[in-house]
Amino acid sequence: MATGNTSSAGIPSLLTTTIEKLSEGLNAGRLTSVDLVSAYIARIEEASEFRAVLQINPDALIVAKSLDDARVRSGSRGRPLHGIPILVKDNIATKDKLDVSGGSFALFGAKPAIESSLISKLREAGVIILGKTNLSEWANFRGLNISAGWSPRGGQTLGAYYPNTRSDGSSSGSAVAAALGLCGAALGTETMGSIVDPAEIANVVGFKPSRGLIGTDGAIPISKDKMTVKDAAYMLSSMAGRSELDERTWHIPFESIPDFTSSCESTDLSGITIGVPRNCFDGSTAPAPIMGSFESALKLLGSAGATVVDNANFTAAEEFKKLNQQVKGIVRSSEFKKDIVAYLQTLETNPNNLRSPEDIIEFTKTFPGEHYPERDIGKFLWTQAEGIDVDSDKYKEMVQQELYFGGEGGILGAMEQYKLDVLVVPSTLGVANDLAAKMGFPFISVPLGFWPKDTPVEHENREDGLVRKAPGIPYCISFFTKEFSDAKLLQVAYAFEQISGVREKGPLPFKTPTTELKDIQVLGQPRISLS
Repeated sequence: MATGNTSSAGIPSLLTTTIEKLSEGLNAGRLTSVDLVSAYIARIEEASEFRAVLQINPDALIVAKSLDDARVRSGSRGRPLHGIPILVKDNIATKDKLDVSGGSFALFGAKPAIESSLISKLREAGVIILGKTNLSEWANFRGLNISAGWSPRGGQTLGAYYPNTRSDGSSSGSAVAAALGLCGAALGTETMGSIVDPAEIANVVGFKPSRGLIGTDGAIPISKDKMTVKDAAYMLSSMAGRSELDERTWHIPFESIPDFTSSCESTDLSGITIGVPRNCFDGSTAPAPIMGSFESALKLLGSAGATVVDNANFTAAEEFKKLNQQVKGIVRSSEFKKDIVAYLQTLETNPNNLRSPEDIIEFTKTFPGEHYPERDIGKFLWTQAEGIDVDSDKYKEMVQQELYFGGEGGILGAMEQYKLDVLVVPSTLGVANDLAAKMGFPFISVPLGFWPKDTPVEHENREDGLVRKAPGIPYCISFFTKEFSDAKLLQVAYAFEQISGVREKGPLPFKTPTTELKDIQVLGQPRISLS
């Protein structure tokens, strides 16, 4: 999220603040973590119509008080995240009184035996787990014609920049919560656009790090937002590292985790080469406002010292575009089938006795709260297709095909041929995002612009008829690179964010909570009781 303004007496506005501003206020004694939690809870209640937050941690104020006391006794833990409340997507396991259900009644009340290692790392840094956010049920791995951001438990998450808008992507609650200033930061999960898509239309930064840089244990699987670029860097610095429960993290190529915020110090991009893979998106049919902003952004990157290489195209892009959705999803379907069984086996309590995808399908079809058949199960049914198994020849063939499309025929091939550090595309258009996701490469979206005032309102072609395009809805620019080059990616994204200043120039959400820290601070005491 963009650099924030401050209100009177140096107290930051919760709609536009950053982790850094909040940390400065905590360290200076201008606010407490109890103040923050109290204010955020009030704001969540005010913004309930957006359905961004599923559940508030009943112990959040108690944790905040303990962290405030620790700060008084021995000072800050030395990290800006000490005492910062965050919201977490409802498919990441937390060992507390919060649920981890993937938005489904199938797992409502189920309790994991372990906490996600990334959550444990954040707790060590002093983060307060404020609550759980709504999402597309099962991280958008249920139906083929269900609006993004809908779950049986939470209903439909709505976008923040125009009434009754879609929220996009499966991490929709996290993005909308960030946009409305309901937390210090928000965590999502990512497979195919689940973070960057909702971040785009929420006008916040969405960042998916390299696969294997953060442990994915303790997350309901299918194969990981209020943030500025620097906020993302702070979070990554605390979450990254090896996990005994995720073997991918043992491929991290550096011994100690770097301070990723060091990538957010300069807007000078001299020596950086950025490629534009034009054949990954169709500029001739892309919306004119987005393309106009994108072309201006390329000039801005050049003015910051970057070398911009146009038409740094992917040799296999056209071939990849011809694949249908189910074929593209074979790897994901096979891995879901295996990984969900493994996850279910880790549960300490499993109230619906779920053991397999077949059990989940049966529950979804028979439990009234799951809204079947009005809400379909097309993606679930993919797992029942012949050959959808990680031991099958079809799976192994598709893994190799994905490595080709994303590697030699795609991202890696273009980076090597044109000597690139980073690639860039407008919005989330085209196939580049898909390929980066399939390869597990780092990807970041940064606010780029807003649909103009004369934009005709368009609706989704679904029964709910959510607004998909309207005046003032944001769009983004997206950067990506090869694995474990996250620091370089953050450097470019930070520079663009700072020199473009897009978020400050555009509209605010159409309706925002009004509670601020100054409303909570009455003679230094929170309005919400700790008893």
